Amino acid sequence: MNRILIAIFMLVITANSICRGQTKNRWNVYAGGSISHLCETPFAGTDKNYGWGGGAFIGGGYEINYTPHWSLTPRLEFSFDNNGGTLSSKNESFFNNHARWENYWSVSIPINVSYRFSVSDNIGLRIGVGPYLQTVMSGKKYVGIHDSETMVSTVKKESLSGTFDQRFNIGAAGEIVIETKNHLSYGLRVKYPLIKRGWLMNTLTLSVGVGYSL
Repeated sequence: MNRILIAIFMLVITANSICRGQTKNRWNVYAGGSISHLCETPFAGTDKNYGWGGGAFIGGGYEINYTPHWSLTPRLEFSFDNNGGTLSSKNESFFNNHARWENYWSVSIPINVSYRFSVSDNIGLRIGVGPYLQTVMSGKKYVGIHDSETMVSTVKKESLSGTFDQRFNIGAAGEIVIETKNHLSYGLRVKYPLIKRGWLMNTLTLSVGVGYSL
């Protein structure tokens, strides 16, 4: 993990040094909403797929412009995600329908390489792709509790607890952003984790947001 962070830091410093004096770099902030879907085959019930869960995010970044068209933008982002891991099978218990449901508060470091071009005098289009690092700070899941004395089973939410390997993931993201001359931008994004372990695995997230460049 430390080697990855050092590599990212050196990449940003090198890019900033190369681009200094060529094109104006700028800070930007953004926020928006998201929906997430657990891309797994349900283990119980009649549903063929899990549902979708809503979330939100806010972040900021520093846009390093190589040319008027190409840029590199490292960001820091905070998000709340609901993995949508619920079923609606009437013949299953509440716990079975929610056994894979989880939500997370997390922090991410996305790094986007983008290409932008003008579509009119006042509108530009930016297309970006890149990796991201994400780690879960806290979250919730459903757990089933069975009382052997009363023979009564209950379900409640419980805080996620686990190792760094369960919290951390590396993923890939892509975005399409409409930029305006008044510093505002409007974007669509898709991201997916690549490591097949931990809480974040197999969760596709689609986002829509608005940004402001300083």
